[in-house]
Amino acid sequence: MAQVVKMVEEALRQAPSARPSVVRLMVSTQSHFFEHDAAALQSVFAAAAEGTVAERAMLEILPVPVTGHCRLCGTACEMKALLQCCPGCGSANLDAEPVPEVVLHEVVVEE
Repeated sequence: MAQVVKMVEEALRQAPSARPSVVRLMVSTQSHFFEHDAAALQSVFAAAAEGTVAERAMLEILPVPVTGHCRLCGTACEMKALLQCCPGCGSANLDAEPVPEVVLHEVVVEE
């Protein structure tokens, strides 16, 4: 989360008086972020943001689906779990399309 706070600070560098109220992240559904509940992620973010421009901002996570392709039968499917079998043939040989794990999508600032 420290890296997320750094991204927010960089995004607001040109507006030093702006205070973010919401930080929205686009996060791959294959990310370790989804091993934690929203309250835990908010707590970790709040701790990392303490004393920074992002202090008091709320964290929102926007899930980004990941498409997998079966190496055996070629079926494409949305990967809803880290370990998943192909819905076409049952194989566990799925390759996930590469997507960034975490992207700073939007910083909403207070007026």
